[in-house]
Order: sequence, then structure tokens, then C-alpha cells
Amino acid sequence: MISKYYKVFKILLSAILMGLAQHPLGLGFLSYIALLPLLSILSKLRCYRQAAKIGLLWGLFYNLTVVYWLAFNIGTSQSIAFFTMILSVIILSSCSIITFIIWCSLNRRGCSLILFPAVWASIEYLRGFGTLGFPWTSIANTQLEYHLLIQNAEYTGMYVISFWIVLLNISIYKLISDRNTESLAKCLAIFMFPILSGYAIISSHSENSDTSIRVLSIQPNIHLSEKWSRGSQNRVVTKIINQTTTYLDSSVDLIIWPETSTTSHVLQNDKYNYNRIVDMLQNSNASLIAGIPFYERKKENIEHYNSVGYFNKEGVIDYYHKIRLVPGAEYVPLSDFISSMSYFNFGLGNFSHGNDFKLFDINNNKFASLICMESIFPSLSRKFTAEGANFLVYVVNDGWYETAPEPQQHSSRVIYRAIETRKPVIRCANTGISMVIDQFGNIQHHIDLNKEGSIVANIYPNSYKTFYVRYGDIFIYLMIVGIILSMFKSIKYEDYV
Repeated sequence: MISKYYKVFKILLSAILMGLAQHPLGLGFLSYIALLPLLSILSKLRCYRQAAKIGLLWGLFYNLTVVYWLAFNIGTSQSIAFFTMILSVIILSSCSIITFIIWCSLNRRGCSLILFPAVWASIEYLRGFGTLGFPWTSIANTQLEYHLLIQNAEYTGMYVISFWIVLLNISIYKLISDRNTESLAKCLAIFMFPILSGYAIISSHSENSDTSIRVLSIQPNIHLSEKWSRGSQNRVVTKIINQTTTYLDSSVDLIIWPETSTTSHVLQNDKYNYNRIVDMLQNSNASLIAGIPFYERKKENIEHYNSVGYFNKEGVIDYYHKIRLVPGAEYVPLSDFISSMSYFNFGLGNFSHGNDFKLFDINNNKFASLICMESIFPSLSRKFTAEGANFLVYVVNDGWYETAPEPQQHSSRVIYRAIETRKPVIRCANTGISMVIDQFGNIQHHIDLNKEGSIVANIYPNSYKTFYVRYGDIFIYLMIVGIILSMFKSIKYEDYV
């Protein structure tokens, strides 16, 4: 009985340590040892039922530690927010269940524990796909404070960083078990290699190009209750226009407003505020990216989108519709096929998905403007960059969460996007955290959470396409192939019985 409780304790300790490493507390190094209590269990794992139980228990406590803040969403009732958090944690836990079941199958075939990091990284990669894709909780995100280490994402993408974290845990586990010079040398080599390669990668790049674009990013800090109150649209637009004109001069090329910076349909039925936006641009050569709601009629239906509009002094030039919507908040999964499912929407509406990887143009430089949670998907930003984007803009609301850690977790993810693509990034948020990040992942400017402010900065677009942009997650593909091939090994007789 004591050994059973001790086993549960080790699983919970592992999950909580890894969860803590995800928070903005400077504890990312905990991920290097977080799996140690678990590895002694995994090395002996032969039972699929046990694997599922361990995966469920570990997943529940890990994901609860990481995304407990879902229960504090001020955009809905407390009961719905709490229910959403519990449901999300359960769904996310399926990934650790699958990871441990696959490992159990490999372990029954006599595979080395060294294959476990490949399983972990592969499942994290696959978790980013589909209706409920959610790379937010990837353990690679624990390393965002370690500048040299994460430079490797230019070649590997972030999921190989997850592979490295698990591999380092295994090497430390082997060192503790074997206590010999060979294990120490392997452990040090595994720890130092990505740091040295990261230094070599960043040293191989030249500094900023000669071409620059001057951007003005506005963080209006409009509270959710004010933004969505009855008759607020004129007041909201007045505030953000006044803040913009304070900093707008002839040197500014691009103005950026956050997600849903206008709450009315300025392109359809709010001519008054549409004209005010265009009038603001008359005395400058600047263009404007602004988060807007959008709708259009298709046959007998009206489809609503979460969008950005691109404006100049002549009016609207183009627009982009958000591709990756937030399940349960912006749309109901399966509602496209089962219309009655739309009644279960807990957010602001059941939006339609955009389909076009739309690029905008400014001063002969193309750029993409993604919306909110789209910033956490590596493949999405990679696709826009492969299509020709020379820099990336992310417009965000984040007013749903007034305190840490959600805004800090969310904002930090764009550091990987800058490094993976080697493109400058502008993140413009309503209540924070707004940032300008260079192509090396350095935060050049930022505005804190729940602060009104503006950023005026020069960014340096480039047309360079990284290895990751050109080839994607090729290392993960190789891992998946290796796992599949390993499944063809026969199971030992004693593991059948």
C-alpha cells in the first residue's frame, strides 16, 4: 500500500514540477528534472491499463497546473468558466495518455528508454492539429527565457526542444543510476550541445537589414465591460483614435490596433466610424491594421468572422479572416455539420473559419496579420512566411484575463515564432502585453499588462527563409517514422503473459 501511494506521489510531483516550469516565475529549469520521478515507473511499464492510468493522472495535474486560469475568464459566468477549465484539462490529458500507451507498447518490445523523447515530441506535434489543436502546453514553452537554447528553433522548430528536455531528463536519470564518468560525459554533452549550437546559429546571422518600417502599435487598455457595453462603439473608437493621433507623425508607416479594436461592423453598417478611421489617415502616409468584426451573406446564410482590416487614406484595402478559432469561445466544434451544436456556444458567437493565407503589402514588403491564439501555432506562422511574409503582426485582445499568468504565457509564445521564421514580430494587445520582437527573439519594446500605452519602433523586414520555414518539422517526421518502425519489433513472450 505504501509503495502504491509513493508511486502516485511521484507521478503528481513530476506533473506539478513540469507545470510550474510553464509559469512566468523563472522556473523553466525545473523541466530538466521534472520527469525524473516518472522515469523509474516508465522504465518498468508493461501494462496498457497502467499506462493509461498514469497518463491520465499525470495529464490532469500537469494541465491543471498550467491552464487553471481558464476558470477566471471574466467574459463568461464563473460556472461556465470553471466547466470550460475542467473540460479542457480532461481533453488535454488525452495526449499524455496516448504518449504513455505508445511508450508502453515500445517498452514491451524491448525498446530503449532513449526512444521515449521521440514519442513525447511526436505527440506534442500531432496535438497541434485538428479542431481541438492546442500547442499552448508544449513543454518547449518552458525554455523561452533561455535565449541561446531556443535559437535552435530556426532549424528544428519548437517540438525538438521538447525532445531535448525529455532526453536531458533521461540522461540525468541514467547519471543518478549509473554514477560513472561515461554517464556524466553524456549528460554534459546533451546539456551543452543546444546551447553551443544556438550560439553558433545566432553568430552566423548578420544584423538588421537596411530596409526599415516604422510602426506605431496602440495598446488602449479598454476593459471588457467597457468595450462590450451598450452603445460603446463610438466611445471605443474615439479613445483609440485620440491615442493614435497623439503619436502619429509623418515618419510612421504602419499603425496597428488590437483585435476587435472596433466592436461595430465598420465595413458593413457603421459608416460613421469607418469615415472617422479614414479621416484619421488623411494627413499621413501611414496604413492601418485594425481588428474588426466582419460578416458577409452567402446564399441564404450570414457568416460572421473575426477579422483584421487593412486601411489607408483611400479606405479599406483588404482584410483577413481568422483561420484558427478558439473552440467553445469563437465557434462550436462540429457545428458546421450539426447545426444544433451551435446552441452550446459559450463565447461571443459562432464564427466561420477563414481559408485564405492573406498577405498585405507596405513599402514593397509583405506581411501577415494573425489574430490572438493563432500565435501559438508554429505551422500557421510558418505557412504565412513561406507564402512571402517579411514580418509578422499579431493582434490580440486578452481582456478576458486581468491577471497573470495567461497574458504572460500567451505573449511569450511569439518569441518562438520570431526565431522559427527569423522575422520581426509586432504583438499588439488591447490590455497587454504588447511587444516588438526582433528576428533573434529579443524583446525590443513592451507595454505591461493593464497599461495604456503606445510603441513607436523601427522594424527590419527580410525575405530570408529559414530551414524550418522551408522544411517544417522534418525532424519530427523522422521520429514518427522511427516509432512506427519500432512497432514492428516482436513482443517478448514474457510480456504476453
